Amino acid sequence: MKLVSSALGKAIIVAAVALLVLIPVQMLRNLVVERAQMREQAVASVSRGWGGRQSLGGPLIAIPADVVAENGRVTMRDYYVLPEALTLASELRVQDDRRKLGIYEVPVYVAKVHMKATFDVAAKFTTMSSERLHLDRARLLIPVADVRGVRDVKLQEDGVVAGALEPQQGFPIAALGAPLRTDAGLEKGSRTLDITLEVAGTESLAFLPLARSTRLQLEGNWSHPGFARGFLPTERTVDEGKFRARWQVLDLNRSYGSHWFQDTVSAQDLEQSAFGVDLVQPVDLYQQAERSVKYAGLFIALSLLTLFLWEHLANRPLHPIQYALMGLALSVFYLLLLALAEHIGFLLAYTVAALALCALLGVYLAGAFRSSRAGGGSATALGATYGLLYLLVTSEDYALLAGALGLFAILATVMMVTRRLNWYRTDASSEEGAPGFR
Repeated sequence: MKLVSSALGKAIIVAAVALLVLIPVQMLRNLVVERAQMREQAVASVSRGWGGRQSLGGPLIAIPADVVAENGRVTMRDYYVLPEALTLASELRVQDDRRKLGIYEVPVYVAKVHMKATFDVAAKFTTMSSERLHLDRARLLIPVADVRGVRDVKLQEDGVVAGALEPQQGFPIAALGAPLRTDAGLEKGSRTLDITLEVAGTESLAFLPLARSTRLQLEGNWSHPGFARGFLPTERTVDEGKFRARWQVLDLNRSYGSHWFQDTVSAQDLEQSAFGVDLVQPVDLYQQAERSVKYAGLFIALSLLTLFLWEHLANRPLHPIQYALMGLALSVFYLLLLALAEHIGFLLAYTVAALALCALLGVYLAGAFRSSRAGGGSATALGATYGLLYLLVTSEDYALLAGALGLFAILATVMMVTRRLNWYRTDASSEEGAPGFR
């Protein structure tokens, strides 16, 4: 048993135990991913009944046109005309009563959007050559990504729409549409349409800049709005659980023009120009649990290294089986953390799991070292280690800095404590009759 008795041999065994413990940790990481996917399935299920991620566009006019192809064949395609100016004002209200599916909570909202669009259809006719427009069959379109979430639509302008709004086909994204009256007179000059739309959705609310000039004022009751996609707001404020933001987007800022024929602009082109707000959930327990598992190998290795040094400093050897049991206890911490976090929140779950782990290992090591002081010291060291882990997991901006400083401090402490330890004498004393592993 010389290999087990020597400090070098014990270090190799401890390293092997740490590597073996990573097997259940990797399995646990797969479990975290699986639970996160189940949460996404819960969100999708709620979205089907309430309304999903909403992406809205201001009204536009679709005019059927006879288009002559290069081979002389005439086909009918829609000619889309965007407003000259579009003003949007929206109020987003996240519901206090969140929808639940099992243990998963999904924040949902209802948004009221007021649209004011000014059209000048006649100005677009100057670009027409051989195409023939059927103005008597023109339609009003309002793009809505998930029409299941539409609660109400009010058109303030009388004498324009001839029928009720219905889902339309042909536009790159989902849209509501209604035929225009033949005597609406939109082609004779500038005309303003005033529309109020109420939609329900989850996770995000976006808008399409379907006008030469688009202005949006958006406000809501969410503490952590995200404005990462599309165009950033020119002004924004977040205060006391509410946000307010303003955007201004010109046709020069996007990849498509103010009028085009059907099938010349793709859904991807429109979606890439969308801007708005995401309902960011800063305390995503699955993301934090996954971060914890990512650091698991490092912190398990640090914990076993601490015990390895402690046994040599205290001259109380531990058996490899004891290291294996403690390694398993360290890996079970992450399973306990995930299971509790789904019910009581990440912070409280982390506190409970860390205290339980430190208490268990403290009592175990007090018996293994036959010293309550050694057990208490080990529990304190583990507590400090997992305090550092919590800082790394929950810190968004300073995780790298905190991790680098923390690891440097741990390494410096280990080096200072063991700077006078004679490892050659430790090996020699082990071979000459130091207490064996029982």
